[in-house]
Amino acid sequence: MSDLLLDREGELERIGAGVSRVREGGSWFAVVYGPAGVGKTRLLAEAGRRAAAAGLRVLTARGSELEREYASGLVRQLFESLLRSASLEERERWLGGAADAAGATLGLKDVAQDQAPGEFAMLHALFWLTSNLCHDGPLALLMDDLHWADEPSLRFLTYLLPRLEDLRLLVVASMRPEEPMAATQLLDLLLSDRQVQTLLPPPLSVAATAQALRAWLGRDDVDAAFVRACHQATGGNPLLLSELARALVAEGVEPAANTVTQVERLGSAAMARRVAVELRRLEPGAMHLAQAAAVLGPGAGLTPAAALAGLDVESARRHAAELRAAHLLRPAADGPPDGELDYVHPLVRATVYRGIDPGRQAALHRRAAGLLLNGGARLEQVAAHLLHLPPTGDQETVDVLRRTAAQAMASGAAEAALAYLRRAAAEPPDAPDRAAVLAEAGAAAFLIDGPAAIGYLDAATELAEDPVDRARLAGMCETAHLLGKDADHAVAGITRALDGLPDGHDDLRRGLEAILLSVALLTPGVDEVRARLPELRNLPPADSPGAASLDGVIAMCDALTGDRGCLERARRVLTGTAVRRAPAHTAFLLSSACFVLFAADPDDGITVCDALMAHARATGSALSLGSLYAYRGWGWLLHGALADAESDLRESLRLMTTIRVPLVRPTALANLAAALLEQGRVREAGAVLDEGGPQDPERDTGPVGDVLVARAAVSSAQGHHEQALETVLAAGRRAAAVGSTSPAITPWRYFAATSLHALGRTPEARRYADENLALARQWGAPYTLGRGLRLTGLLTPGPAGIDALREAVDILEGSSARLEHAKALIDLGSALRRANARSEARPALTRGLELALQCGAMPLVAHARTELQASGTRIRSPRMTGPESLTPSEARVADLATQGLTNRQIAQRLYVTVKTVEVHLSAAYRKLGITRRTQLSAARTGTG
Repeated sequence: MSDLLLDREGELERIGAGVSRVREGGSWFAVVYGPAGVGKTRLLAEAGRRAAAAGLRVLTARGSELEREYASGLVRQLFESLLRSASLEERERWLGGAADAAGATLGLKDVAQDQAPGEFAMLHALFWLTSNLCHDGPLALLMDDLHWADEPSLRFLTYLLPRLEDLRLLVVASMRPEEPMAATQLLDLLLSDRQVQTLLPPPLSVAATAQALRAWLGRDDVDAAFVRACHQATGGNPLLLSELARALVAEGVEPAANTVTQVERLGSAAMARRVAVELRRLEPGAMHLAQAAAVLGPGAGLTPAAALAGLDVESARRHAAELRAAHLLRPAADGPPDGELDYVHPLVRATVYRGIDPGRQAALHRRAAGLLLNGGARLEQVAAHLLHLPPTGDQETVDVLRRTAAQAMASGAAEAALAYLRRAAAEPPDAPDRAAVLAEAGAAAFLIDGPAAIGYLDAATELAEDPVDRARLAGMCETAHLLGKDADHAVAGITRALDGLPDGHDDLRRGLEAILLSVALLTPGVDEVRARLPELRNLPPADSPGAASLDGVIAMCDALTGDRGCLERARRVLTGTAVRRAPAHTAFLLSSACFVLFAADPDDGITVCDALMAHARATGSALSLGSLYAYRGWGWLLHGALADAESDLRESLRLMTTIRVPLVRPTALANLAAALLEQGRVREAGAVLDEGGPQDPERDTGPVGDVLVARAAVSSAQGHHEQALETVLAAGRRAAAVGSTSPAITPWRYFAATSLHALGRTPEARRYADENLALARQWGAPYTLGRGLRLTGLLTPGPAGIDALREAVDILEGSSARLEHAKALIDLGSALRRANARSEARPALTRGLELALQCGAMPLVAHARTELQASGTRIRSPRMTGPESLTPSEARVADLATQGLTNRQIAQRLYVTVKTVEVHLSAAYRKLGITRRTQLSAARTGTG
């Protein structure tokens, strides 16, 4: 009955087009989305058939309720069997280079927890495994019941999406809407991606219902009223319709008008009724085997099912045949007779499972866990059954779940580890182990779920008796509170921990002080915390994680006040070894030192940030890497590399979406809005800021000032200068409340001056500009000082204004702040034109136009063109050639190519796609005037 595909012409046409697209060298990602029984699995099977016929290698996987906590379980189903059966040469090729770490995720090699690759190294490795397979030939990944997928596997799919461009890959998945316990956040991220096609198979029409009933009943004389009754009773759901047809046949109901009431009586409960009827007809042994297969879940083998049911294998084989004949189990596939016992549909399995008495369910799961553990099965297979047991205080259960969680953490699957530890904590453990289990659960949750981490760590801290243990727990616990924007709790908790910490634990004490001091960076009204700063500055240097964290936060505090001594402290942090030994919950604090370098020199900051990002990808958390992407995006923005800035900032936001830690997101949103504004995308910039919601400058914890300044800039671009002024003055009050005077970090005075000038209040604007320039001179960084001088020049009439603009150009010449340099040149040229010095204006305007074009700042380009026309200059195409015309990304790719790396090796090194490398190399060839890779070195150095 299930072989019919009716009313699915549109879906099949789109699948066919997707297969053709992959054959032609593209990629296609689709999700078949609909309620249970609508025919998603059938469409998936047809996609697989068409893909195989077109020459694609087809790999399949299926989610299940029992296995949703398997770490990377869906990914393992896709790749593990292929790799285990591959030749040595194939395995080395597919797992070569950046794909090497995938072996640990797929269970092909053992890795100690303290040597395990980080979450992002795993994702990167799985991507390159996929890429290597696609390099051999087009590939299809088919995944059924994605709503039951484990979160690490879903994270892999979200990682894959923006990298589809140079793969020959077909991805088709199926899922139900609103499935309880599904990883909704990740699934929503997938479904909302513009590259994902959503197929929505509709219910069968009345005509298709009639066609199906005639085929299933083997009758041509099916009455129209009977058809309508069947359609209404099942809502046109193909599975329910087929089950209703089976029930009607079993009860001898004729397909006539006078049997409509019997159709209505059976209705949508036909499946449960039929399953119950079929099971009652079977021998007790068949019933027990059916229950065992339901408990073991999809892919259950005959032998373990027989053992669980208490049957010998021969009896089990006979009963399996009975269950297949009753259309409860799928027909045996070609292969050994003791193959998998799979139900014909998850709903049928669920019906059988729900029919088992709860006490017997628990007994079967407990017995299954014991059989699997004694049989040497993987720990996650054992744990899957332990998760279904009611808590009984069994310490062996706690031990197995903790060991399984440790393995999950070693493979970068914090979600799975948290599920195991959550269940272990509920058992509960014996009193001596309770704090440890809660702490382990909190550590896992910290990487993925801030609110859950708070709950576990609060409880663990409360139970800890040793003051040192309590202080260590408090560090992670109160960091979670701070990231969750509860600064008051963080201050109170860290203060208690410091007060109770005995002497002799200097590094732990410094780490706690770093967390406490970071509150002052993010929250107004904590003067008692800032008061600790002078004493903390005088601590002797130490190369340890706690000391590095504290130095990083001190450097940031000093940067807020424009104290250039912060640069030496920040460099000490970033060149030491401790930065790579920091625990996950403090690693993000070290990125504050990176932020300080960006405020002084974007190139210096980017160099250091690249090294930290490489380490974070290998071992770090989403929080660490998301913070670094946000800061590097700001660095690219200061540099004027607007496309690179937008790319990094969007990546930061994507990472922040996958974890519930809101603290870093506002900074990324604010800088992304700024990058979009510079490109002339004003409406998009406003929409980005709206994603962050309203900000309360008086009370909110976090980088509130960043968002307020960005909102003011958007309002100015829209011509709403009064609103911009009100917003930016609120940013100024917020800056004062957190002790920030630096124009490099919170440039509110700059925007206050520009808003006042636009409103005709120029004398007031000059006062803010003068304050801004004085502070910029104190800081001394070319970007900040150049912008301050440019602002002063714009607001000062006559020769004095032109002199300020000349000084701005001189300071920015040779700096990495290309976009600010372009603005200074164009503003100088404009001022000279207005002063009737046109011959002097034209070179400045022409050079400014070239730089603006290189940055992609199109509003500035338009302004420069207008000024050139006004100066009487005939505008030629600006010069976009030579080594200096390369964007930072183009330059990095070109430099790696000159070192002899292939495009795939460059892509692996830079964590981008091969297509992206090809695009950057093509642009570099064009700008450098070359056609071959061998010419790159000479062209880059200007010796060719």
